[in-house]
Amino acid sequence: MAVTTKTSARRGPYAKGVARRAEILDVALQLYGASSGDRPTLAAIAAQVGLTEAGVLHYFGSMDELFVAILEARDIHAVDAGALTDPEHVWAYLAQTTRTPGLTKLFVDMSVAAADPNHPAHAFMERHRRRVYEVVRTGLGIDDEQAVRLAVAAAEGLQLRWVQDHSTDIAGDLEALARILTSVR
Repeated sequence: MAVTTKTSARRGPYAKGVARRAEILDVALQLYGASSGDRPTLAAIAAQVGLTEAGVLHYFGSMDELFVAILEARDIHAVDAGALTDPEHVWAYLAQTTRTPGLTKLFVDMSVAAADPNHPAHAFMERHRRRVYEVVRTGLGIDDEQAVRLAVAAAEGLQLRWVQDHSTDIAGDLEALARILTSVR
């Protein structure tokens, strides 16, 4: 009699599951992009993709992991939409953030949550910040490390300020700061 053993090796993701996850992210990005700042509900996302709320979370594990995946997808779309090594594209992207208040608020919320090293947003924010530092260096021509940190901190602070007061000119204020930082060298 032959004995069979079950292996405990994890199977990789199936193409259908990867496609479904991408569909959920596309819908979530659209809903967050169209949001006036309030978070779209999980029920709204689920309804748009024809799943239950539990079905959506099956692809992400938790709401926080879904939120992080939405922000990661937003970053990928930003890179795909234009060369973030060109100052004009950088300023256009920053101006775009004010036309997607739901995504900007989600970013601010997850920035705060990322203070907890055990939160799913923590590792994402570290990766995101490294990418933003590179955009500031290459796209805006700021190469002094302290100036880069100050520019990124100002960007994050202006986004928080904008969530509180939509008259805040994120792109305009950052462009003025970049001029100051590059002229001080």
